[in-house]
Amino acid sequence: MIWLEQTHRRGALIMTTHQTFCRYCHAYCPMLAEVEGGKVLSVKPDTSNAMYGGYTCIKGRQLVEQMYQPARLTTCLKKGEDGEFTPVTSNEAFDEIAEKVKALVAEHGPRSIATYNGTVAFQNSAQLVYSRAFHNALQSPSYYTSVTIDQPAKVFVGSRIGYWTGGSHSFHDSDVVLIIGNNPLVSHYAPPGGVPSVSPADQLRRAQKRGLKLIVIDPRKTELAKRADLHLQVRPGEDATLLSGMLKVILSEGLQDQDFCDQNVSGLASLQAEVSGFDLADVAARTGVEDALIIEAARLFASGPKGTAITGTGPEMGAHPNLTQHLVSSLNIVCGRFYRAGDRLPNPGMLSPPSPKVAQVADVAVAWGRGARCRVRPDLGELVTPGRLGPSREMPTAQLADEILTPGEGQVKALFVIAGNPIMAWPDQEKALAAMKDLELLVCIDPYISATAELADYVLAPKLTLEREDVTLLSDAWYEKPYSQYSRAVIESEHDVIEEWELYWAIADRMNLEINIGRSVIPNQPKPEKFDLLKAITNGSRVDLDWLRDNPGGHIFEDVVSEVQPGPEGSVSKLKLYPEGVEEEFAELRAEPGLNADFPHLLIGFRSKYVLNS
Repeated sequence: MIWLEQTHRRGALIMTTHQTFCRYCHAYCPMLAEVEGGKVLSVKPDTSNAMYGGYTCIKGRQLVEQMYQPARLTTCLKKGEDGEFTPVTSNEAFDEIAEKVKALVAEHGPRSIATYNGTVAFQNSAQLVYSRAFHNALQSPSYYTSVTIDQPAKVFVGSRIGYWTGGSHSFHDSDVVLIIGNNPLVSHYAPPGGVPSVSPADQLRRAQKRGLKLIVIDPRKTELAKRADLHLQVRPGEDATLLSGMLKVILSEGLQDQDFCDQNVSGLASLQAEVSGFDLADVAARTGVEDALIIEAARLFASGPKGTAITGTGPEMGAHPNLTQHLVSSLNIVCGRFYRAGDRLPNPGMLSPPSPKVAQVADVAVAWGRGARCRVRPDLGELVTPGRLGPSREMPTAQLADEILTPGEGQVKALFVIAGNPIMAWPDQEKALAAMKDLELLVCIDPYISATAELADYVLAPKLTLEREDVTLLSDAWYEKPYSQYSRAVIESEHDVIEEWELYWAIADRMNLEINIGRSVIPNQPKPEKFDLLKAITNGSRVDLDWLRDNPGGHIFEDVVSEVQPGPEGSVSKLKLYPEGVEEEFAELRAEPGLNADFPHLLIGFRSKYVLNS
């Protein structure tokens, strides 16, 4: 695919068309941007892209309106003593913020400086890595993201059970898919194995045409549920009860992959004993799903032979999220839904170094509770997960308001809110509001004055999608084919706007902090180019970033082949179906009271195609 340099002259102006991709969410849909006189006139689908087939969503098609709407901030703001915002240059803001950070570190220590990266921060391919590197250099563990209030169970449960390094079945390879609390036709999100965010409705249509069976567990008759072969309309908060019933059916009828379990699994007998105590009539009464439908769904999923079960955000925000995720993982494990030696992986990842995929279990340390501890809840600590550049660490966001409000050593005094809105997103809104007001320094990077930004000392105006360069880093492992795209900035902004990572560079430069990304030391002077940051982040990857930048448009690398290798003989690691904590979680599930007359209703969330992360 080549760079589209179509030009059309209109009087003295020349219109050019540029290949780029949307960064409104992580779907990264390819687009063509038409530019004239330094202004973006329009965006439209890139129909030449073989991966997406010309798909875009209604949000992405509003990128031009997002850039030029009057409410957008195009300069940085500082709050005065009168409580009013006045414009300042970004360099003035950087100078003042850095001085305040220096003073707070000197008085309260590095832990007093905190970051919260919201959802949109993930769409800037340098921000998460650079801000984490800044915290490492500052030696502050006060690093938070939306992950720990969004979907922490996926990480925690995965580390508690262990990982099959050969990978799990993809959507395109599956004969049956079980989806719990996920509506990808609207959200454009699904973890690996779910309906891909790349034109999801078309992906599902084609899969069902070839024979895919779809089972949906959801309290709502969602857009996805309407297209399911079986819809189990569970009572809200009863996912774990329903999944326990399904596992009971599979194990009692001997539908599991016994050979896989014998070789690679521990705790199966204990798990079976646990779920055998769930009477299907009681499960049906508690969940609102008929026992005959539970049996049918369990048999259909177990029949496979290939398939996967996945969850969205719904179960994570409901009752018993860890146990629900554990039971979903258990369904995949007992049915052996993994690639084996000799199988070809659909996508080994293009923006990470090649690594062998082996048919074996990898033991990892439990993700939660290692490293730094929460001051207010010492039983909680950092979420530590393997990353492309070494362990990734972050503290639990649900505790951040208390970390701000509780006096003592290590109290958070300064908070950088990057592309997020804690007052609207964090649990306990009143406490979040009090925490924002209690800070000595609150800096928000946001294109609009959000509820949180109204309370900020500084609001820094960011560059938006078409004003910056990026690569499809976040979604690299989620594609079901080897695929990547790099986009240069389509236009140079005429305003004093910044990229999110530049705030951290400015403070690091003024405090003489050494920033390390992987094995690369990133100099503060001269100021690093974003491309150099992205090269450090993707160092050693399968695709050369220089080539990717110089060859715009999306690329499917059909010649990249990765096969699962046989595991070493004598491997003793097992996938743990009954690790520490599961027994207590089952006890809590059984003891949970039902609805009562005082609280007869349950609140559930839903997605809107018009709103990101609605």
